[in-house]
Parts: sequence; C-alpha cells; structure tokens
Amino acid sequence: MQADVDWQSKIKFFKKSTTQKLTEISRGFEFAVSKEMLDDHEKLGLLRWMLQERLGKSNHCATKALTKLYFAYLKDGPGLLRDESLSSKIIDELARIFQYAESTTTGHDSEPSRTHIAMMDASIINPLMSEYHFLGYGRNDSHHLGMYCDDSKERVVAAATLSRWDLDHATQILERLEIDPTEVLVLSRLLSVPGAQRLTLSQFIAQLNNWIRRNMRTIKMIVTYCNPNVGHYGTVYRGANFRPLCAEAHPFIPFLDGEYVSPRKCRELYEQHGASTCLDLLRPSAVKPMPLLIYYYPLRLTDEQCKRITVGHCSHPYPIDLTASSRAA
Repeated sequence: MQADVDWQSKIKFFKKSTTQKLTEISRGFEFAVSKEMLDDHEKLGLLRWMLQERLGKSNHCATKALTKLYFAYLKDGPGLLRDESLSSKIIDELARIFQYAESTTTGHDSEPSRTHIAMMDASIINPLMSEYHFLGYGRNDSHHLGMYCDDSKERVVAAATLSRWDLDHATQILERLEIDPTEVLVLSRLLSVPGAQRLTLSQFIAQLNNWIRRNMRTIKMIVTYCNPNVGHYGTVYRGANFRPLCAEAHPFIPFLDGEYVSPRKCRELYEQHGASTCLDLLRPSAVKPMPLLIYYYPLRLTDEQCKRITVGHCSHPYPIDLTASSRAA
C-alpha cells in the first residue's frame, strides 16, 4: 500500500493529514511520536476514508465502525497494514455490519435555532450510548444531560454524561492548582443523536459548559479524554476551547476475545475475577499506544490558576502487567 499522501487530493473530506494532526497533538501534550507510528497512521488514514466512503457520510454508526478499524490495528499490529487482503477483509466486514445505520431521516438538516439542556435519566441516555457511542456502553454512576429542541421536548439533539473525578493517578495535577477532586467533572460520554437537527458537538459542549456554570456552582473545571490511537484528535474539544492538561501513558491496551477493554473495564474484571483469570483472558495490544490526552475547560479558575497550569504527564496504573505475561508465554 502506498504510504504517501497523494490520496488526500482525492478525498473530499480532507482538511489536514494524519501526520499534521498527530504532530500538533504531540507538541501540545509534549510527547514524541516515532516515524514508524506516523507512517502507520497515515496508512490507517487511507483505510479510514476507504471505510468512510463505504459507510456513507450520514451513517450514524460511522464513528463506531472507524474506531473498530483502529482497534484492529492496535490488536494485530502493523502487519494488518502490510496485508492488503486482510485490511480489505476488515473493511468489508465493518461495512457489512454497520451498513444498516445509514440515516434516511429528512427535514431536520438545519441547525436548531432554539434548544435547551436538561438533566436526563440513565435509562434514557445509556441505551443511546450503547447503540451509537464507540465504546458501546454508558455510565450509571454519573450525571446525564440532554439537549432538546424547544419545538418538541421528546426530540433529543445531543447527550452527554458527566462523571466524578476518579483519575487518582493524575490527582497531583489538581493538587498543584489547589483544586479539590470534588470540584471537577469528567465529560465521559458525548453524542449527537442521529436523525435530529444538525448540530456540531463543539457547539453542544459550549452550551453544556454554560449550563454547568449556572447550575453546578461548585464545579471549577471540566476534563475529558481523547484517544489519538483510534483516530480521535481532539478537534471537537479544541473547537469548544478545551486546553491540554495531561498526557496519560499506557504500557498496552487490553483486548478480550478480540474486543477492546477500557482501563475502567479492566479494573472491574480484575476486582471481580482476580489477577490469574484476567491474565488468562486478556491479551495486550501488539502496538504500544500513544498517550491518551486529557483536556480541560476552566469554569471557575482564577487567572493565576490558569497561568500555573502546565501540561502534566502520568501513567495509567493497570492492576496487572499483561506485557510481562505475554513475554513469559
């Protein structure tokens, strides 16, 4: 497969190359990206647009499908990119699985002129997250907010989940700013709802921040994760004026039966089944991942606090070492 960027001129959705995006992110969060990783992600970028064209631009499960493509690379390694028959097979399979999701809804293409945000129950939000969010599940231990069109309170435009700060390994960043963890919320899920009026997620986040400022007066900061390993480059968050807070290193990414396991799910499996079972069930990624990115938005920080914020670095503490287990095997 040709690794250059000649294909960019043929892709109508193209704005910046993958190399440009990753270079900007690595500078902003102060970590290095190897040339081999950049080359691999350029090839993944080509596969991404090939799959996007197969899915259709209005396919409301496209993000889920595209993320699975990147996870396949993390799981199997660069060999996936060198084997055109294997990469074509994966694209065919993902296009087949998610082809049903092409939206046929019409009449709601314009941006909504009047909307409002309201608290929602997990029983309403989580099914949406399970169906459309790339992680495939929601959170119960959280606040859930939805944006409604004023012309119909039953029509949800976008939804978000805000969770308590539980990033103990990164709490020292808050301590330097004299911010208590209870004064921070984590934007752990974000979703625009298919079939509703068109709305950019950056616009939704901006309105969400204003709602929190008015209604959650003890909250000083909102943070959120972005995973560049799966083609998520933080464009939405930067568009909503989020700023770099911390680069979170991971020694591996866990997989169970070929499916991605989040750090939270890994911890839950460990607590339920113990180290021995997890070492038998879980497998480490074939590729060492780039750091996950933690962005922040200052709701009630003083100018002095903002000036003191510098990009931090931390490592996620997995309860088991899959890389050591893999070497032993």
